Amino acid sequence: MTGKIYSTASGKSKGKLNVVRLDVGVVAFAIIGISSHENDYRLSWSINEQLGLAFAKAENVITSDGREFSCFVHEYDKQPLLLISNRCDNGFLLEKYKNFDYILKFNTELNETEIAERLGDLRSVPLISAAFHIPMDKKILRLLS
Repeated sequence: MTGKIYSTASGKSKGKLNVVRLDVGVVAFAIIGISSHENDYRLSWSINEQLGLAFAKAENVITSDGREFSCFVHEYDKQPLLLISNRCDNGFLLEKYKNFDYILKFNTELNETEIAERLGDLRSVPLISAAFHIPMDKKILRLLS
């Protein structure tokens, strides 16, 4: 995430307010939380069959503290789409979202309509109990960027 500061007034005149705006850039990905009691390989196979995708096993996601989370990848509009386990033996990737078993990370921006369409697609997969959009926050940005 990059930041730029813009000043809209010179601040030289007495009584004038110097307004500063911080432009922190655009979040370039979206995430969806998925609940499923199935193993990662079975869930990815089911998503592949139902939605015509091609998830394949990828290298595990390893956090800075050494925890490993399984990961499957599918090329989506020339961007990788990642299905990441939210659970491992030592805890959760996104502690705040313990109710989700998996995180689906789109490495591209999605508008509200696109998110709703993806949620509808995922909810049609029989092995998925629930799917919800996860709003971005600083901790998620740090973990998944």
